[in-house]
Amino acid sequence: MHVRWPLAALFIATIVLSAQETPPSNRVAWFGVFPEPLAEGVSALTMEATSQFLRPDFETSSDGRTFARLDGEDWMLTGDLAQRTGPVIWNLRVRLADRSGGVMDPFLASWHRTLNTPLGGRDFVPQGRLAYHLERDGKVIGDLDRPGLHLMDTDVSAQFALGDAEVGGRIGASLQLPTGQRDDFSGSGGVDGLVGAAFWKRWGGWRLHGQAERVFIGLPADSPYRAVLGQRAFSRIWAGGGWQGQGDGFWSGLGLDITLAYAGSPYAVGIVRIDRPGWQQHWTLTHAACPRWRFGFSEEAGTYNAPDFTAFVSYRWKD
Repeated sequence: MHVRWPLAALFIATIVLSAQETPPSNRVAWFGVFPEPLAEGVSALTMEATSQFLRPDFETSSDGRTFARLDGEDWMLTGDLAQRTGPVIWNLRVRLADRSGGVMDPFLASWHRTLNTPLGGRDFVPQGRLAYHLERDGKVIGDLDRPGLHLMDTDVSAQFALGDAEVGGRIGASLQLPTGQRDDFSGSGGVDGLVGAAFWKRWGGWRLHGQAERVFIGLPADSPYRAVLGQRAFSRIWAGGGWQGQGDGFWSGLGLDITLAYAGSPYAVGIVRIDRPGWQQHWTLTHAACPRWRFGFSEEAGTYNAPDFTAFVSYRWKD
């Protein structure tokens, strides 16, 4: 495991709501169709760029029943609209994804060469290729090979906040509505849901935080995903900690947060990089001078069924 950027920037939340922030979810095509993480309850606009890739020698299961191909890049614009009604915070999340072969391939290849590490199969496929494909027993579950703009499934959540910025948490639930298309990996085709809880604890400039969720997948009777899912529920967990400076200078105002994310897999297709649980690492730099902005990145953490690399920038409105 290695970090492709020595450091990346992420935002510092305002002091009022600086307790816990959920990193981006797993953006691999066959996992991106499931519900988004429980929202923070803050109106925000986020841009993400995700590079994803499956090695060619892992495309076919050992029994020959499953064929999967994953090679492409997503630029996703996510809008969160939050509204408080009494003790409840409502959140609407809408996502637009521009999918293509992308521009990151040469950068990732040159970075691997610079570090003198294997290219992981990227040297055996054409650069700039878009190929999202999953089939089981000859039945196509999803396929995308033409660049374009896609409306993803839409998430609506409700949550209750507990405690304050020093120590507290939140509990809530969400529904994901089928506004995307299931045949091109922009949605599951059904109404999915999750329940989740988050916590945080601060000691001066130090803080610990975490979030746990149970995701439930709802599929129509004719859904092709029934052929590849071994279970209809799985869990996700984030845990991390960091330090935030409060000075006015560049160095004195910096903070660093490192979060590790776990996500189970509901799939059972015989390809280990789809079926097994995945881990992601999230690195965050924060700064007291720009409390509403965040910049950051995440990458897979040794299991290779999370995105190879995701970079993002986000702006939050009034808490």
